[in-house]
Amino acid sequence: MPMLDNDYQDISSAPRDGTVIEVMDPDCGSFAMRWNADGFNSLVSRSEGIWECPSKTMTWCEDNDCGPRFWRPYKPERYLQ
Repeated sequence: MPMLDNDYQDISSAPRDGTVIEVMDPDCGSFAMRWNADGFNSLVSRSEGIWECPSKTMTWCEDNDCGPRFWRPYKPERYLQ
């Protein structure tokens, strides 16, 4: 399980205006994503509203409490190797 940095906040305080942020669940890892209020993935969602990667190659729904649990501001340098 990844360590939770002190700069992560509860997902309930995350911006839901389309801003790219880093979302995280200790069991799944962290990903750069943005909230799409109109987004929907019929394979995993029952309602509109979904986290999605800017490239739209991955989505993460919040149905059944399976979504990300934490967030922090997105910094591209965290993803460069």
